Amino acid sequence: MTIATLPPPIEIDTETKRAVIDGLKKVLTAFQQAGLVDSSIAYQELISNPKVLEIFIQVFQAHRDIADEVVKAKDKAANPVRDDSIPLVCNISLAQIQQLLVRTCAKKIFEADKPMETITETITKKSMFGLIKKTEQIERLSVDPVEERKIRELSRYIAFGWQLPLLDTYRSMLNYQQIIEIGDDIVALPTAAKIEAVSQFEPEKLKKVKAAVGADFGAILADRPQAIAGISVWNREMYEFYRKTLGDKAWAFFAREPAFFNVCAALDKSVIKIFGDMLCYIATENLAEIQRCNIDKVEVMVHALKTAFGNRAPQILAIPSFSKDILRKVVDNLIHMSQEKDKLMTSFALTCKAMTPAVDEWLAKQHG
Repeated sequence: MTIATLPPPIEIDTETKRAVIDGLKKVLTAFQQAGLVDSSIAYQELISNPKVLEIFIQVFQAHRDIADEVVKAKDKAANPVRDDSIPLVCNISLAQIQQLLVRTCAKKIFEADKPMETITETITKKSMFGLIKKTEQIERLSVDPVEERKIRELSRYIAFGWQLPLLDTYRSMLNYQQIIEIGDDIVALPTAAKIEAVSQFEPEKLKKVKAAVGADFGAILADRPQAIAGISVWNREMYEFYRKTLGDKAWAFFAREPAFFNVCAALDKSVIKIFGDMLCYIATENLAEIQRCNIDKVEVMVHALKTAFGNRAPQILAIPSFSKDILRKVVDNLIHMSQEKDKLMTSFALTCKAMTPAVDEWLAKQHG
C-alpha cells in the first residue's frame, strides 16, 4: 500500500502568496468556464469550504491540461507540469500549494468551532471618586489551551485533499498526546475507520509499538491499525521474527485476539514457520488440535489442509467448531500413522481431499 509523503516545509513570503492566489483564481475561472466547477463559487468559498475544496482538487487532478497555461515550471520548460514535487514559477511546488490550500481551509474550520471554557475572575471596582471599593465576580470565555495545542500539532500533518473529509474525525477521535506519538504517520490513516481504530490505544502504547517496529509503523496504520494491540504483547525479537516469517501478512496476525497469542506462545519457531500465513486466520481451537502432532506431522497436516481446501482454507479453518466436529478425528488419525514423512505427505493430502464433500456438507449446516 502506497503511503502519502508530506511535502517539504516552506516559508511563503507576501509576493509568493500573492502569485499563488492569483494563479489559483485563474485556474478556478478556467474550470468554471469549462463547466467543471460551479460558476457561483468564489475564491473565499474555495478556501473555507472543505467539500468545495476537495472537489476543486479532484477536478484539477483529473483535468490538469486545462490549467497548463497557468501552471508553469520554474525552469520555463515547454512540457506541461505533471510532477507535483517540482518548483513552479511561483517558487513552490503543486504539492506545497495543495498543502497551503488544505491547511488554510482546515484552520478556518477549526477556528469556526473553537471549544471555549468559562473562566470566573474576581475583580475590584472603585467608585467614581475612589472612595468606595466593590469586589465582584465576572465570567469570561477563553480558548482551551490543550485544544489549541492539539489543533496546532494536527495542522502540521494536513496536506492533501483526501484529508478534508477527515478533519472532524481527526479532531474528535485523537487527543494531543496521540497526535504527538503518531506524528507524520497520520497521513497513513486514509479513512475515518482507521483513525477510530488507532484512537483506541493510549499514547504510551503507541510510543512503545512505534519504537519496536520502527519504519513499519506507517505501513501498520495504513493496513491494519488493530495490529498495534498484538504487537504490544510481544517483545521486539519476536516481533521481528513474525514480521520476517509472515511478511506484510504479519499485520493480520498481530491484529488477532489475545487468547490466540497465548497458544502461539507455546510454539517453537520452526513450527511457526510451518504454519506460516495460516496463523493469520486459523481459529485458536483448530491450532490447538494441530499442535497435538509432532513437528513432522504438523507439516504434513498443514500441507494436507491447504491442498484439500485451497483458497477456502481461511474460511474453513477460521470456524472454531471445525476442531471438535471434524479436525479432532483427522488429527487422531494422523498421530497413529507411521509412514515415512514424504510418503505420508502425499497419502494424507489425498485423505484430506477425499473428505471435502463431508466438509462441504458440514459447512452448509453451519450457514443454515
